[in-house]
Amino acid sequence: MLEHIISLLVGILAGGLGSILGVGGGVVMLPVSEHLLGLNTSMAVGTTLFAVMFTAMTGALAHYSQGNVQIKNALMLAAGGLLGVISGSYVFNRYLSQNTLWLSMLLGFLFLIMTYRMGREALANEKSDLAGQPSKYSFLILILVGIIIGLITGIAGLGGGFLMVPAMIWLTGATPFQAVGTTLLAMFPIAAVGAFTKLSQGYVDLPVALLMGTGTIVGTQIGARTIHLINQRLFRMIFTILFCFLAINYLYIGLSGL
Repeated sequence: MLEHIISLLVGILAGGLGSILGVGGGVVMLPVSEHLLGLNTSMAVGTTLFAVMFTAMTGALAHYSQGNVQIKNALMLAAGGLLGVISGSYVFNRYLSQNTLWLSMLLGFLFLIMTYRMGREALANEKSDLAGQPSKYSFLILILVGIIIGLITGIAGLGGGFLMVPAMIWLTGATPFQAVGTTLLAMFPIAAVGAFTKLSQGYVDLPVALLMGTGTIVGTQIGARTIHLINQRLFRMIFTILFCFLAINYLYIGLSGL
């Protein structure tokens, strides 16, 4: 019973985070699935990805209703992402699912990237957070970014919003809110394909995934409606510290087992 309550509450927290920062919430659900719910790393990756599917779907709908979604750019990201997630799922099943030390190293590296990105945004002058200028080659670059995100999603179970959001701002001139909404829409088909692939491979604890997914439905609606009220800098500083801790933890697990 306690496991079910934790799964639901974590889903709500992850959904709110995903809707506010444009990430799938996997950065919260993955370590909780492993360290609090007792899933092994491979099962935690698959279960998290299944729940991320719900986060992306409900978050995208909430942002679409507020006009924060660029459909064309989302489709280009998703097209590349579908190619990447199929390849990433194969690599995960074939090489990493039984070699959790290397998987822990990869997760540690990804959390380290998120620590850098989140910390840089938290410390930057707010006036510097300006949208870039659209590039005539942005559609090709967005497809390439989608492929990279898809690989990360298929291998590590993370939605990749920590890369998609800045890519949208820099490459298309999107505002931060548009970047978040567009990213969440692009993430939905990528996460869905990856989630059902991992389900078929036996790497999803379905009851936990459904409970976390249900929680994200609530959390994303709360996040999308309160995004304008939240002190983004303080929020990012808190998660910079959290991501740094997770990066050190996963890297330590991986290195100590080599």
